[in-house]
Amino acid sequence: MELVGAASETKKTSVGIVLVALYAVLALLPMSGFIGAAGFSSILSFAICVAPLLGIILGPWKGFGFGVIAGIAATVVSLPIGGGVYLIIPTTIIGPAVAALFTGLSLRRTTEVGGFRIPGPIFTAVYLIIIICLYEIRVYNAWWFMLPYVLALIVALILQVRKFDFDPNRTYVQLIPLTFMGAMIDHSMMAMGSVYLLEIPAAVFGFGIFPAMVIERTIATLVGSLLGFVVLKLIGNEIET
Repeated sequence: MELVGAASETKKTSVGIVLVALYAVLALLPMSGFIGAAGFSSILSFAICVAPLLGIILGPWKGFGFGVIAGIAATVVSLPIGGGVYLIIPTTIIGPAVAALFTGLSLRRTTEVGGFRIPGPIFTAVYLIIIICLYEIRVYNAWWFMLPYVLALIVALILQVRKFDFDPNRTYVQLIPLTFMGAMIDHSMMAMGSVYLLEIPAAVFGFGIFPAMVIERTIATLVGSLLGFVVLKLIGNEIET
């Protein structure tokens, strides 16, 4: 891209295509099993590490669009092995799109939409509050399952009052709050599908899924921040979100 002097939008599109392809490939690399009412029934993959990066690198709107494509691509490549969790819980197909949208919005304290400036992190916080409430309404007996979501909510509120500036010359640790929040938002689509489509019992959420979810999202946060740091260091400040 450097040699041909491509424009910023062309570079952004090119990076988006690469991230979609990476998401689809990683959808075949298992991280753990999906725990349903009947035990392990499918795999959860390393694709979750890429979902937040779509919003961080591409911004909320392009990130959402490429996230939709990424979810569909992951579903298609997973069909030979049964479709994975994407067919068990169809809401997970739009997980990367939702993660990209709200992570991208949280990257700046305000984002211009139709000539108006909206407080992006606040919109993310409202989304997380809705997810927490929808879960607690149905599965309040395992209320602690939402604690990581509460932490993501706190991160969103902090980002609203404190400006975040990514510096490619600094450590990848600076991306951890964003990749954590994005990983939890991506998980929200799986959680809502598990609650309202599969109607998984509270005991499974609280004692089976919760510890596995904490481990998975920790891995997604750390690997995603490292991967995002590498990509952003390579492209520098040439892509403005």
